[in-house]
Amino acid sequence: MSDDQSDSGDAYLKEYKGFHFPKEKMSSDHIQSLEDFEIRDSDVFLVTFPKSGTVWTQQIVTLIFEDDCTEVYQKNIERMPWIEYPMDGYDFVNRPSPRLYATHLPYHLAPKALKEKKAKVIYMFRNPKDTMVSYFHFSKMINDLETLPSITELIERYLNGKVFGGSWFDHVKGWYDHKDQVNALLLSYEEMSKVIHLMFIILKITNALMEREQSM
Repeated sequence: MSDDQSDSGDAYLKEYKGFHFPKEKMSSDHIQSLEDFEIRDSDVFLVTFPKSGTVWTQQIVTLIFEDDCTEVYQKNIERMPWIEYPMDGYDFVNRPSPRLYATHLPYHLAPKALKEKKAKVIYMFRNPKDTMVSYFHFSKMINDLETLPSITELIERYLNGKVFGGSWFDHVKGWYDHKDQVNALLLSYEEMSKVIHLMFIILKITNALMEREQSM
């Protein structure tokens, strides 16, 4: 089986080195090219497995970097784009610093220069049971993902890593095992979802980003 072929049983997905992705939105060539993506010390990467609180964390991080509030609302994908989603006419590289990015990529497919630069990685993880349930409902709203008739049919694929994002277990383990090599801050969705802890999490993110600025 080639790297660009999927054995997930999902006609909507393709696979590249264990990473399953929507074939209409990404390509293996683009994902492969990201291993040599140029990294700046001032970059901030939000890394998540799909359905782990990405959009919520994007809102927090982008607001931390917001100079002032304006009436013009920018979408998350404009303020903090996913590097694995190529967009026509959008220059991912030549953006003003600090560049904010989001990604669902596993550690072994992330830009290699993350280990060499002082860029900050924020890794948000979530209980796999909840990500699976969220994925099940999310797939019903997105044309690029297969809609399964029952969550029972999703369980086997999910446990075997045959869904968008690949294996939750490998994804979390990969980033956790290398957290010190890529200057990563690990956060949990469950901790952030408790109102009493939310302010603590925001301060934790802010402090981590300020430490990065002071070390540059």
